[in-house]
Amino acid sequence: MKTIFLCSRYRGNVERNRQRAKYYARLIALEGHIPIAPHLFYPQFLDDANPNERMIGINLGLNQLKGCDEMWIFGTIISDGMKLEIEKAKENGIPVRLHDENGKVLNPDLISIDERCNSYYRNAVQGLKYIRP
Repeated sequence: MKTIFLCSRYRGNVERNRQRAKYYARLIALEGHIPIAPHLFYPQFLDDANPNERMIGINLGLNQLKGCDEMWIFGTIISDGMKLEIEKAKENGIPVRLHDENGKVLNPDLISIDERCNSYYRNAVQGLKYIRP
């Protein structure tokens, strides 16, 4: 079994984003992998509205990322937290699989013309080690 770091939005519409993250974690598990979803776990006991506790949670998640086999990015809107996680995956050479909001795999060779992907997204995922469909 591979450990897959789940990278998706949390802030903003927290309840909607939490439900989506649960759905994405389920997709990972149903493919036979172990989902690592810090944004589902740490807010259970750390207050995301408290800047100090938020940074503790983010740091803990980044440490978990180092031990993962892959990162799967869900959604084409990249938050600041996601951007940091993506940069750390790049630094650590962790392969990445791209997905849209519905969990469908995106082809990294086509994101330059994919209407779901804006320039901020394209820049954020540029230079990653991709897992191709």
